[in-house]
Amino acid sequence: MVWLSGPRRGAGRTKPIVLHDPPPGYRPPRRSPWYLLVNEDHARLIVRVGIVTLVLAVGAVAVIIALMIAGVH
Repeated sequence: MVWLSGPRRGAGRTKPIVLHDPPPGYRPPRRSPWYLLVNEDHARLIVRVGIVTLVLAVGAVAVIIALMIAGVH
């Protein structure tokens, strides 16, 4: 899929112009190395937050199971 519309500026088309197959010789725009680095840092942050959340959730479930086994009401 190739997106051909420019940036949105208030009014205009509600749907972008999209082609299923790119025209011959089409080269997608290149991203700067800084942009890729920022996205990589953002992705790492999201993964870390997800891991911490998952570890805390597993710990909470383990405590609940241990309390159920011990018979604490």
